[in-house]
Amino acid sequence: MKLTKIVLMTIVLAIVAVSVQAQEKKELPPQTLFTNVKVFNGTDDKLIAADVLVESNLIKSVGKDLKGNASATVIDGGGRTLMPGLIDSHTHMNVMEPGGLKEWEASTWERIGALAAATAQDMFYEGFTTIRDMGGMSSGLQKTIDQGFIDGPRIYPSGAYISQTSGHGDLTLPSQQINPENSNVVKLGITDIVDGEDAVRRATRRNFAGGASQIKIMMGGGISSEKGPLFAPQFTDDEVRAIVEEAEARESYVATHIYQPHHIIRALNLGVKSIEHGQFIDEEGMKLLVKKEAFIAPFTAALSGDELAKHPVYGKPGSPQNQKSLEFIKESKNFAGLVNKYKPNLVFAGDVVFLPGENARRQRDFEKYYFTRLFGNFAALKGMTSTPGKLAQMTGGSNPYPHRLGVIENNAYADILIVDGNPLEDMSAIGAVSVLFDAPARSKHIESIMLIMKDGKIYKNTL
Repeated sequence: MKLTKIVLMTIVLAIVAVSVQAQEKKELPPQTLFTNVKVFNGTDDKLIAADVLVESNLIKSVGKDLKGNASATVIDGGGRTLMPGLIDSHTHMNVMEPGGLKEWEASTWERIGALAAATAQDMFYEGFTTIRDMGGMSSGLQKTIDQGFIDGPRIYPSGAYISQTSGHGDLTLPSQQINPENSNVVKLGITDIVDGEDAVRRATRRNFAGGASQIKIMMGGGISSEKGPLFAPQFTDDEVRAIVEEAEARESYVATHIYQPHHIIRALNLGVKSIEHGQFIDEEGMKLLVKKEAFIAPFTAALSGDELAKHPVYGKPGSPQNQKSLEFIKESKNFAGLVNKYKPNLVFAGDVVFLPGENARRQRDFEKYYFTRLFGNFAALKGMTSTPGKLAQMTGGSNPYPHRLGVIENNAYADILIVDGNPLEDMSAIGAVSVLFDAPARSKHIESIMLIMKDGKIYKNTL
């Protein structure tokens, strides 16, 4: 009898031990260990031979001879380059209706949303794991992607464009001028036309209520609109201060569409932290930009006159957009030299509008190339990784993704690419192409981008 009890006790203890071991194994956090890779960390002008260990959705460690836990997935990179996911800091996902403003105005919400979702998927498989939408989008697509319904990048939305009457964001047709609320894009919350300090405060608060992480305003004219001439300043100082005050109350910042040198200086002195475009900037403005540690997001593909002439909207001879484009090229001649001299916080801006599908892919591929041609491989790569990662942190308490982005370092988000080649020497490794509209059509995937991980999940692996 005594022996039977001992045997039973031994069996029970064995069962308990096996159960505990199984429970411990079950509770191991998911890990992915990347080995045999050369790491571009987003901040240093070199590749480093190292392993990268991902745990759940964050990078746990970067170093040599790392070991994962018993359940870790090990991926041999074959000596290829491991780098942060790319960041496009100036997109317009809801502005993809081909043909321009009139077709956009006549479009429907499901059409606009479907084009935005298709564009998000395209960009994601081009290596963009994060984008900053600079006007026209609230948090609907962002939430749809974050909830896993479609593949796509993280999105930092700005909400509706905030524009004065007859500003760059006043997209109403002549027949809607008296009653702009009848405009399709106003009713859909893509643009907000407001005048006066109280009105701009309400518009800013509406954007934050809709999930904006930062605010985009129009302080100067632009190429794509017909009402806002490039020379004309927009919004009063008090209106801009009110918007900046509201953004700062949400621990965030204001970005502005702007070109003219004196307009840029005015914006920076009023508290704006991100200059969108800004290609007419002069030396005084560039020095102030650097002093205030502000950011600049230029669309550089437009500086290529030969390629811009082939654009179906901006290249159409005699159109208002074409005339402005010619002025844009002329006034931007000093831009690259000033950037290379003063090295401001420079971020990549694809800025594709009214151009979905194949031509949008061509434009982004060319922008990667031309951005690099103007500023060099390392500056271009930083402008697509660590520098926009710093800009993302500027959203403070309004940041939907509070961990670091754009870097391969401990405790950063596990947004990772493995590419075939060294982008510090050849940007074709991340899909850069030296021609725009004459480039051959390609699939949605860039073959040299062999692995895409976002938030610790692998979406593509052709290693």
